Amino acid sequence: MDGKHLEDVQKDRGEKDKGREIDLKALYGTLRRRVWLIALITIGVTVVAGLYNARPEAPVYASSSRIIVAASAEVVSTLKVMVREPIVLERVIAELDLPQTVGELRGQIRADSVENSMVTVVTSVDSDPDRAAAIANKTVEVYREVANSTLGVSSIRILTEAQPSDSSINQKTNTSVFIAFMAALVLSIALVFLLDSLDDSIKSERDIEDQLGLTMLGQVAGMKRRDYKRASKKQKTIVARGETIGS
Repeated sequence: MDGKHLEDVQKDRGEKDKGREIDLKALYGTLRRRVWLIALITIGVTVVAGLYNARPEAPVYASSSRIIVAASAEVVSTLKVMVREPIVLERVIAELDLPQTVGELRGQIRADSVENSMVTVVTSVDSDPDRAAAIANKTVEVYREVANSTLGVSSIRILTEAQPSDSSINQKTNTSVFIAFMAALVLSIALVFLLDSLDDSIKSERDIEDQLGLTMLGQVAGMKRRDYKRASKKQKTIVARGETIGS
């Protein structure tokens, strides 16, 4: 092989390598070899997510009461914290005869300002919609009295009283199952490519060229034994009645 021909071969090989930096056929082959792994992981994670999503769960209802506090921002911040203090919650528990402790009731009540305004929303959650509304309204009532007696704030007004809700806030959807399916699919595909990158065995024409530094001119396809026998029979000369049939 002369120098010019070798240079042409190397040039063609370089152009070929540039053109196949992203070999879609090789990527497809990698996924196809381990499609069982992708299916196993994806189906397994999706089934687990479906079973977790289908577990029985008690419904939870939320009710909110809206109040307005005509005071400075500093006083409003202090009053918002006071909603969940024991001085308020202990009276709520006593007057409604609730089975919760102060700590448990604190986890059921939330106070949020509406877009940095003087309006505050006091929300209560409970497994009973009527009790959720009663807790929210009683909390606001006791809160107003405590704020007046401790800080002298009498400018708290109720805008909307809490009403029992007809629908729970923890209704089941299939969103979590779909997210689990997509996450499992992506992670399983990433795992397949990771395993392929750790596999040093020769799997393609490109692997041979990269390791040996040679250019592949062609390849011989594998032949099964039964196909070989069939081809051998076709190549035999059949003589019948003194005449050659086939070759």
